[in-house]
Amino acid sequence: MHLAAEDCQDIGVSEMLRIECHKLAISLAAIVCVSSGIASGQTCSQPGQPPAVFEQASWGKPLPSHSYYESLWLPEGEGQENGSQGSGSAGESGGSSGGGASAADATNPTAAIKVFQVQNSFVPNTYEASGYSNVFSLQAVLPFKTRSEFFPTWITRTTLPVISTADPDGSIPIGPGNDTDFDIPLFSQAGLGDLVFISLFNHPTDWGSWGIGPGFVAPSATRAELGEQSWKFTPTFAVINTSKKDWTLGILGMYNFPLDARGSRSFQIQPLIVKQLGKGWYTGWGDDLWSFNSESGNFAMPLQLRLGRVKKIRDKNYNIAVTGIYTPEDLHRGPAPEWGIKFSIGRLLPASK
Repeated sequence: MHLAAEDCQDIGVSEMLRIECHKLAISLAAIVCVSSGIASGQTCSQPGQPPAVFEQASWGKPLPSHSYYESLWLPEGEGQENGSQGSGSAGESGGSSGGGASAADATNPTAAIKVFQVQNSFVPNTYEASGYSNVFSLQAVLPFKTRSEFFPTWITRTTLPVISTADPDGSIPIGPGNDTDFDIPLFSQAGLGDLVFISLFNHPTDWGSWGIGPGFVAPSATRAELGEQSWKFTPTFAVINTSKKDWTLGILGMYNFPLDARGSRSFQIQPLIVKQLGKGWYTGWGDDLWSFNSESGNFAMPLQLRLGRVKKIRDKNYNIAVTGIYTPEDLHRGPAPEWGIKFSIGRLLPASK
């Protein structure tokens, strides 16, 4: 079978058919080129450069992208193993296994990559409660390009949790005076929690990046015990330093302002300490937030250790991580997880061009 690029011109009335025909011609040309190269001891082309025969096959009508036929001559992983750029030295040792998004980008809240992630936090023991609790979360991170040179990207993160609480200590008094015979115990509850949306207008620098942006908390909880039944405005900020080789350091923070009397004000921060180990592996601080309630005085500052890897599975990049969580007595006031474990898996996609 022989198919030349000129044979595709007759179907040029349909751009899609022309492109598909062109792909087939390229594939056949690649097979011939590689076969001839093996026989003669010569290579078909220089890495990263489309072979001249492929370029000539476009008959003056450029294709939308070279990405399809670049994969026909680039050795596996070549030109991709460094991951995406813009995260300091991440490309040297933080790349994914087999190409695509790097581990440095996957753990950087200001990186312009799409992430669709599921997380599950299981807490066997909770302070001021009995029994276990569990939080299953769906999360989407979507970056958008802007027309601003100062803030070239707008990064959004939306999280919807499904919560199962532990049994809180105490009860609801309904009896007269000090009579507790009729008090109702506080049982565990399960259902949807409040939806959280945060965003960052990101400004890149020579040492990393910083960003600020708006956010909100929507009262989507199906039970009062699983949320605050209040809309909140949530301004967010982040400062990320990637100038030190193999390290990502920084902080992500947000302040929750209730828009009615039912909610309470709180401040949340996420310390960011990540060490790239090479071949997509990384370790460091987890991504659970420290919380401080400015009205009740309650706070929780769990210690976290995370181990993860960005790995290519069936030509798709995933970020898989497990985190151990422990809250010492002195680092909380009010209900808080005593210890627990968190598992997450996220599908990584490059940002739209």
